[in-house]
Amino acid sequence: MAAGTVFTASHRFEEIAQRLVAAGRYNSQSEVLEAALDALEREECDEEAKEAWLEDALEAGFSSGVYEGDAFADVRRELGLSERPR
Repeated sequence: MAAGTVFTASHRFEEIAQRLVAAGRYNSQSEVLEAALDALEREECDEEAKEAWLEDALEAGFSSGVYEGDAFADVRRELGLSERPR
C-alpha cells in the first residue's frame, strides 16, 4: 500500500481493526486493511470464476439441443430412486 494513503472507516470497522491489532494478529491497522482487501480480491476472483463456469455450462446446455425425454424421470432412474407418483 502506498505510504500516505488515507482511508476513513466507520467506527465499527475501526474498532474491529484495533481489536485485531491488540490481540496481536496484526502489527497495524494498515495490515488489517491489506488482509481485508486481499480477502475481498480472492472472493471477487472466485465469483468471476463461478460466473464464467456457469456461463460455459449454460452455453453447452443450450447448444446441445432440446431434450426429448423426461429429464427428471431419467435422473431418478439413474440415482435408483422410485418413480414419482402421478
